[in-house]
Amino acid sequence: MLKKLLTIGLSLILLLVPLSGCTTTSQSQSYDKTIATARTEIWKAISGGGASSATVAIMDNGKIVYEEGFAMANREEALKVNTSTQFNIGSVSKVFTAAAVMQLVEAGKVDLDKPVVDYVPEFTMQDSRYKNITVRMLLNHSSGLPGTDYTNGFASAADPGFLEGFMKYLANSNLKYDPGVVSVYCNDGFTLAEVLIEKVSGQSYAEYVSKNIFTKANMKNSSCYFKPGNPNIALKYNNDNGSALPAEYVNLMGTGGISSTAVDLCEFGNALLTNKIMTSESFAEYTSPQYATETVPAGMTPITSYGLGWDMINVAAFEEQGIHVLSKNGGTLQFNSQLYVLPEQNLSVAVIFAGVADTASISNAITQALLEEKGVLPGSETKEVTKPTSAAIPDQLLGFAGYYGASGSIIKVEFDKASNTLNYKQFNGSEFVSTGVYPYMDDGYFYLPSGNRMSFSESFDKKLMLQSLPTGNYGIVVGQQIGQATNSVDGSAFANKHWLPINFSATDLSPLAVATGSISDLPGFIYVSGDESFTPYALKDANSAVMTLPYARDLVEPRITEVDGKKQLTVMSYICMNAQDVSSLQNGETISITKANENQVKKLDAAGTFGVTLPEGGRMIIYAPDFTVSYDTLFSGSESVPVAAGSYVLFIGNEGDTFSYQYSF
Repeated sequence: MLKKLLTIGLSLILLLVPLSGCTTTSQSQSYDKTIATARTEIWKAISGGGASSATVAIMDNGKIVYEEGFAMANREEALKVNTSTQFNIGSVSKVFTAAAVMQLVEAGKVDLDKPVVDYVPEFTMQDSRYKNITVRMLLNHSSGLPGTDYTNGFASAADPGFLEGFMKYLANSNLKYDPGVVSVYCNDGFTLAEVLIEKVSGQSYAEYVSKNIFTKANMKNSSCYFKPGNPNIALKYNNDNGSALPAEYVNLMGTGGISSTAVDLCEFGNALLTNKIMTSESFAEYTSPQYATETVPAGMTPITSYGLGWDMINVAAFEEQGIHVLSKNGGTLQFNSQLYVLPEQNLSVAVIFAGVADTASISNAITQALLEEKGVLPGSETKEVTKPTSAAIPDQLLGFAGYYGASGSIIKVEFDKASNTLNYKQFNGSEFVSTGVYPYMDDGYFYLPSGNRMSFSESFDKKLMLQSLPTGNYGIVVGQQIGQATNSVDGSAFANKHWLPINFSATDLSPLAVATGSISDLPGFIYVSGDESFTPYALKDANSAVMTLPYARDLVEPRITEVDGKKQLTVMSYICMNAQDVSSLQNGETISITKANENQVKKLDAAGTFGVTLPEGGRMIIYAPDFTVSYDTLFSGSESVPVAAGSYVLFIGNEGDTFSYQYSF
């Protein structure tokens, strides 16, 4: 589950006729090809099992020319998705946050290049470099903040204290790199921008965005969280048993907490293009290249060509065709979304899914069809491409062999001069296993099966692994070489350990379990793992490790402390106990919550069945012996379920709560 937290945005076609929702098209021009493409791609995603429902809209010169909903928003109520059904839009919320900041800049209340502490004096960190973080750096992902404090970020209820907890998290954190140097996707920056908006405007983020953006853009079905009491919301359904998941409240409001519709996202795009949200001068700043200078080596354009809030101020696939497309992607635990805005064509395209879908590929297909149908682009044609041929690996590349750290991965690169290939090995918790062998070609790249290309560069005093698109100079840093640490710190406190949360919320939708361990090939480093991801950290001392990867996203600072003679691990704002210290449940033992925000954890020594009667607001999570979640009352009720010997039970409640349980074996 930690991997899902730390990353957080590729059959057969069913019918082209929509099973639900409504369709609106313009009478003056045919959009038949575009609509057929949209329906085909969306039904592919739904029929593939990853998505439960979807919505799509296209706006052309200020008019909605196509809007449609797909599948059921609520199966139990037989409520079909229509174009007013609300979906969570995830990180598409970031362009709203950045727009709000630009409005405050226009009002003379904020300067993009002044330090954040000038506006939020209570902002503090352990790392003194935080004073150098400017407002611009929050919005172009170059602040150097660790990544994301996910604690109760995705929940089954609103958390009015979320920002207070976030500021405490920052106060106990360090930066992963110097501010303003490298742009790497960072949710923390936008949560801090949310704090800044509230501080400067004197309004809550929700109030400010509603008044100054939703209303001005004619966004009638948009809100922070779902609208209270609104039955017309899209639910995500469990792919295994078809049950509805709890409605998702994204407490990471400024980074991903807006609920909207595809139509409203297009309305937002149109409002930007018609200067209803900000002036043309502000819009030019908002959508200009903003990424920091060391984001990629010289001569390369970042695939993620950040603006202020925008993932891409030019989508590569369209820039190569001479078309300017602004892009923002969004993803939560339950939803995925995409917004494209084409300023010169005055077009907006939006898609939102409940569930998993490759929204970028789907949006590309829809937009390509739309531009062709409007005559902006010629129809697709096969172009002759000169294919590279196999070549000998140059000797100067051999120095790039070694170990690389990345977001969620530890990689070993080996070159084989005999076959002129790169052997790409990934750490699996105990050893490095080959996951691909890539041939070297005479254009200077190693080629992946996808068509993407891999290369290496020594830039900014670092050895970097790069991945590029099949054509053009668009690339991204995917790894940084790491070597053996110069110190000889004992990492045994982290070695081969599993940790379970003791301050986990009853509403948090992301059940957490963390593993830590040593890396025999890399003395002085440890890893933090979750859901088969492994991120390396350099040991600072026997009980703490530091972030050493400026190009990695969503990093943590693992710290071990001792409380009442037992070890505790802190990652983000989560506090976890060593599974080895969990005591076995004695049948008949009373389980009570004795301290606020402190869960009880017990081990089950024998296989059998386990059930619980929950106190009001309580929750129980059962972890299997391999630390995967085998049962969670938040998703499945509280009936009696089979349990394996060696399972762990997490009891979550309010101070003073007592749990009645039945354990038979």
